Amino acid sequence: MSDRAHTGRIGQMEPWMQTVEKILEKAASEGRGQLYEYEVYEILTELRIKTPTYIIARDERDITHSTLAVFSSERIVLKIISGQIAHKQKAGGIRVVYKDLDFVRYSVREMLRGFAGEGTSVQGVLLVQYVDYSKDLGNEILLGLRESDSFGPVISFSKGGTDAEHFAKNFSSPNLILPPLDRQWADALMASTHISGKYLAEGHADYITKIVDLQVKYSNLAVAFSNFFASPSRFVLTEFEVNPLVFDDNGELIAIDGYATFRAKSDEPPDLGIRDKETLRPLFEPTGVAVIGISTSDSSKAGNIIIKNLIDLKRNDLYGVNIKGGTVSISGRVLDLYRSVADIPDPVDLAIVTVPAEASLAVVEECARKAVKAILLIPGGFSETRDRRDLEERILEVAGSNEMRIMGPNCLGVVYAGDREHPGLNTFFIPEEKFKVNLEQEKNVAILSQSGAVGIMEIYNLRSAISPKVIVSYGNQLDVDPSDLVQYFEEDPMVDVIGLYIEGFKPAAGRKFFDITSGCRKPVVVYKAGRTEAGQMATRSHTASIAGEYEVAKAAMKQAGLIVADSMIDHGDLVKTFALLHEFKVSGNRVAVIANAGYEKTYAADNLGELVLADLDRQTIDKLREVIPPYVNAEPLLDLTAMVSDEQFERCIDIMLDSPQVDAICISIVPQAQLLHTTDEEIEHYEKNIAARIVETVHKHGKPTVVSVNVVSGADAVYNRFGQVMDSGGVPTYLTAERAMICLNAFIRYHLIRERGIISEWLR
Repeated sequence: MSDRAHTGRIGQMEPWMQTVEKILEKAASEGRGQLYEYEVYEILTELRIKTPTYIIARDERDITHSTLAVFSSERIVLKIISGQIAHKQKAGGIRVVYKDLDFVRYSVREMLRGFAGEGTSVQGVLLVQYVDYSKDLGNEILLGLRESDSFGPVISFSKGGTDAEHFAKNFSSPNLILPPLDRQWADALMASTHISGKYLAEGHADYITKIVDLQVKYSNLAVAFSNFFASPSRFVLTEFEVNPLVFDDNGELIAIDGYATFRAKSDEPPDLGIRDKETLRPLFEPTGVAVIGISTSDSSKAGNIIIKNLIDLKRNDLYGVNIKGGTVSISGRVLDLYRSVADIPDPVDLAIVTVPAEASLAVVEECARKAVKAILLIPGGFSETRDRRDLEERILEVAGSNEMRIMGPNCLGVVYAGDREHPGLNTFFIPEEKFKVNLEQEKNVAILSQSGAVGIMEIYNLRSAISPKVIVSYGNQLDVDPSDLVQYFEEDPMVDVIGLYIEGFKPAAGRKFFDITSGCRKPVVVYKAGRTEAGQMATRSHTASIAGEYEVAKAAMKQAGLIVADSMIDHGDLVKTFALLHEFKVSGNRVAVIANAGYEKTYAADNLGELVLADLDRQTIDKLREVIPPYVNAEPLLDLTAMVSDEQFERCIDIMLDSPQVDAICISIVPQAQLLHTTDEEIEHYEKNIAARIVETVHKHGKPTVVSVNVVSGADAVYNRFGQVMDSGGVPTYLTAERAMICLNAFIRYHLIRERGIISEWLR
């Protein structure tokens, strides 16, 4: 994690930083937050990045024969100098003219006159050498950086030119990465791109080296002028873009157009520290739990449902609070209600606050006086719906000064499976008949969701496959956020997979999350919502348009080594896959497919991704031929047709999994096949049905296996039990071969990248 002190003098800087600092100081002294293009050129020159020859003309009288003689080209480019114009091309502030003295003077005069007539403040015209270059794909690139409020500096690399935004939106997303970059990470960024293959195919490996050099220089610039890293600079480069950088006819990389904005550093740098994970223990394993906001007359109130949940978990350290006192009978147990937390005679680790938002501050202050260690702030009505930031800030101030942790507000809180020492928690105020978590199955998953509704939906959909050790609905992230939660559960021996749903990051929280998760050794499956905000800053540079907060977050998560889901359906399927297959050995990416319908075999083959079909050895082929019908080909895409029995299907699976040439298999079953026992009734009455056989055989071999059951589930379906038996038996099951193969590919890819340390693959 980076030291973030910002004190220092310009004399402490390296020479190139001193030059950049002086350029920014001069612009700031003139009241500007945007650099002129020639100032961008000056910075690039200091970084030893080549720029075209240029001169500044304040008016046409500055243009002479000797002025034009510095340009070797027959044409020159005129660019308006103004701090008010972001896109000069669109505004008519760029012209290409022949190097004729009278014509250049005329063009400069007309350009200045035109903008003056529009009321735009201009400082002159920049005369720039015209660079002749090919506009073939890969010859124009964009290299930009911007300071994200959540993640700090981010570097973008993509196709350049005037169509950069259109290309990024419709053809290929930009490649993004968080600094600092050494050459290893810059090489990885290039290796992850499609264009690097074109450079290599055309014999231009030197292009890759030159771009890598630039990326490292950009990284140094980004870190030196960021609010997120230690530096004596007083400024932040909020955007710094060159578009395009081009390779000229001699293979030289030249920066053609530049754009930069900056601001003064804030007095308080972002806090990227994270508190000791033990401070979260009272949220999950408390001794003494107070539920504040119990009703004596309405059992449907959130506080009443929560305390009923806790009573059902056989907790004996419960205390109810109602400002009027009294008693309440819940689940056959009569509880005395205290008028305040202060009246509780015993220590309280955790207070669960269900009173309305406007009453919450007084309760938090009472908890502070009681030395409560953690608070679950359940109610909504804070900054998520109205301007109650002042209330949140006051609550956070009280909690911070008293070393209390706050989860919420606007959350469901925690469902936590207990053990012999801890009875567990359930603060989800949902009646049991509508939502019940089975805590008796294998508990190897942590579901951490900003939205309580999303967490509930996902757990319900996965109820046959997994039983979580913990579900957390953390709400507005007033204090506890995903970084805290990942740090807490990453070393929990009962958690093998962490599933995260994130709607947004607060300022600096994205970088903190990146720092924490980069070191996580467990699979973390993330779905990041909020992609619609991307591009809201498109009124400024191309970089701001194509590197919005969603794109930055997604890129940062990939760089950290997380599994990033593109949809909530993907998220649920991937959580299930990693949870059920966590003990299965990944030894390679050779896959075989066994199906009982030709179209399912083809569907699976069309979605191999980075998997490859196994090349079956002679022994495996011979064994298959002893089992399969004579009209079936013994091959890695094995179509058994609809005319095989449970026993034959099982035997083929066993043979495939036993083959040393097969690392994993995908089984695809159309359950209407006549000889297979697949209906709910058949599953119930025939012990050796195909689902049970698959579970037994897969666990016998311990190789990653996924199953596609091509049915529509629902109340009127007759195949519901088929998939449930396999899911509950630890074999992940999906509705289509496509989904099965996508998840198998993600699982194998993750483990092979980890094992082989191929960091470029994280960035793809």
